[in-house]
Amino acid sequence: MEQQSVAPAHPKVRGAFSLSVALLVILSFAAGYQIGNRRNELTPFRVSLGPGLVPLLQEQSPTRQPSQPSLRPIERLAEVYLRLQQYFYSPDKLDENQLTYGAIGGLLRATGDQYTRYLKPEDLEQFTTRSHGEYEGIGAELTMAVDPVTGEERITIMSVFPEQPADKAGLRPLDRIIKINGKPTDGMTLDQAVSMIRGPRGTTVTLTIQRDGIPEPFDVTLTRERIQIPVLQKRMLDEKVGYIRLLEFNEKSAPELSKALDELKNKGAEALILDLRGNPGGLLDAAVEVASLFVQKGPIVTVKSRTEGEQVFEAIPSLYKGWKGPMVVLVDNRSASASEIVAGALKDHKVAEVLGEKTFGKASVQTVVNLRGGGALIVTTGSYLTPSGYDIHANKGLEPDRKLEPTPEERQHNSQLASTWLERGKQHLQAKELEDALICFGRARQLDRTNKEVVKLFNETVAQLVEQERNRTKDSQLEQVKQMLLKKLNQQKPVQAGSTASKP
Repeated sequence: MEQQSVAPAHPKVRGAFSLSVALLVILSFAAGYQIGNRRNELTPFRVSLGPGLVPLLQEQSPTRQPSQPSLRPIERLAEVYLRLQQYFYSPDKLDENQLTYGAIGGLLRATGDQYTRYLKPEDLEQFTTRSHGEYEGIGAELTMAVDPVTGEERITIMSVFPEQPADKAGLRPLDRIIKINGKPTDGMTLDQAVSMIRGPRGTTVTLTIQRDGIPEPFDVTLTRERIQIPVLQKRMLDEKVGYIRLLEFNEKSAPELSKALDELKNKGAEALILDLRGNPGGLLDAAVEVASLFVQKGPIVTVKSRTEGEQVFEAIPSLYKGWKGPMVVLVDNRSASASEIVAGALKDHKVAEVLGEKTFGKASVQTVVNLRGGGALIVTTGSYLTPSGYDIHANKGLEPDRKLEPTPEERQHNSQLASTWLERGKQHLQAKELEDALICFGRARQLDRTNKEVVKLFNETVAQLVEQERNRTKDSQLEQVKQMLLKKLNQQKPVQAGSTASKP
């Protein structure tokens, strides 16, 4: 994968042991971070990261600094590192960079916040290119997704960009990448996969793909190109209704959307549909600019942070397009972050009706801080509210003005998919693979909640898993060992004196 997208699913916590190792330079890193902020030498930049989008540099001047943290934990990590170097049986296996990255990764995972993470120096440039809207690669967006059969997280294609190498080669959403240039992706991070797939234009990369419905994996070799990330899609639905699907919130979003509005107006559009379904978010600045195209004045979003208190981001009057016709914003459960900011602002200012499904509910803001030794820290620094004060995070998403029910065709399609998942779940159940069966029944239940058999089997599988866990707590292995020892004791009992084997 070459663009990354953090899926809404909860990631597994791995490598807790990595917290126990650290380089001594971490001490200077911590001190430098504080000094750098005091002297304004390390300029953080503010973003509102949807799952997987990249930030843009923007100067910030914090109004107040957090209290000085204790360095005792860092000293403890440094001592562990020194003792490791002193006593570890094979010092040639101790790689400084790996120990450092492991310690940082463990530290950040321990926060429990999936959006707080560290970027190595070699990954930072790739990470920031997303905000500029172009890079060199194959034109696919990847995520870490759970394999519905095995339950394992896999590097998975989430979308392909039209007319780009991945699209031309026939790659599809939900294709799982199991090897990159022959190297298995098991245990590979999203950033590592991105780094391997991206590269100079004209060079090639071979992906081994696993696709549902095809029994064996297959190889696809692609030639990298300069990728222009599509920002939006536009067309007239009829003579009076214009349609714009916004795919990205990056530097180009507001300018491209402004041009698209002009084009649709010139074609006779009197009503507008702004489609934010599946849009995972992006830059906070881009969200404010996009909303400003439709909101002439007033607040767009309020950001609450620990260091800066409450910041109200107002509409930018110079961007206002003066749209007066009826307007609808379409959202679904994958509309996140910047999408929720725009939908909430247009809803609260009564510029548009918000229709569809309840949104994802990602209402946190990340600040990306460049580090002295290279790389960057992406840290969650605040949360945001809509202009009316609606807390998207607390309410687990933005409620639409009106929910849209699926069409009969969509219901039929979902029902057919649910049946497929149901049959797959039954196969796992028959093989006593309860965890896999539960995944399949759960997916079927999401697709078709009216299927009583699905609901029944889902509940029964949950009950079996609970009972299985209870049986495990009885420690059957310990019971077996006890019985084995009792048997041996019985075999060793001495024969009573005067006893005979003959019958009287």
